[in-house]
Order: sequence, then structure tokens, then C-alpha cells
Amino acid sequence: MIHKRLSLLKNIIILGFILTSSGGLLAQEMGPAQEQDFLDAKNAVEIARQARAEKYAPEPLNQAQELLALANETRSQKDAVKFSQASRLARAYAELAKTAAELKAEEEKLALALEELQKARAELDRLQKPSP
Repeated sequence: MIHKRLSLLKNIIILGFILTSSGGLLAQEMGPAQEQDFLDAKNAVEIARQARAEKYAPEPLNQAQELLALANETRSQKDAVKFSQASRLARAYAELAKTAAELKAEEEKLALALEELQKARAELDRLQKPSP
């Protein structure tokens, strides 16, 4: 169920990129809002790394990093539209990576807790049995 949701979110992001990348404007300077989008994306990637996305969600993290690099390239080409699109998508993928990493880390913790609970139950059952 969780994997279906992540897959659906990824597909929505890709579809958004495809739909928005079909139009383009002439080269123009990056405005403060577009620069902020880029900085937000860089920060989101760093936060995803801190959430251990490299271990738990490497695919969306790699996609975010690639989009961040693309944004950097389009900045030098002075393509404000593609710069903004790549920055926003990089942020979205980084947030997806962070969320997926947190979710998988929690799943791992829950699995360990369940294992400990089962061991405790087995020990309790063993102690409650009358000894011969």
C-alpha cells in the first residue's frame, strides 16, 4: 500500500514535469523567487540526506540530485522557466525521498519492536508452563 502511494506520487511529479516542460520562454534573468526555489531544493536535498535517504530512498534522492544539477545548468543558460521547473521538481523529489526514508526507518523500528515483543511473549509462555 505504501509503495503504491509512493509510486503514484512519483508518477504525478513526472507528469507535472512533462506537462510544464512543453512550453518555454526566451532566455531571461533569474528572479529572487526562482533563486529561492533553487535554495529550497538544495536545502530539501540536504534534509533528505539527514533522514538517511541514501539508505532508505536512494532513487528519489538521486532524481532530486539530478534535477538540482539540471537547474544549475539551466541557470547558466539563463532559462528561467526550466531553472524554476527543475528546482521545484528537485525539491519535490527530495521531499519524497525524505518522507520515504522516514517511513522505511519507522517500519524498520516497528519490525524490531515486534521481534522483541515476540521474544518476550515466548519467554513469558516458557516461564508460565509448569515444570515437570
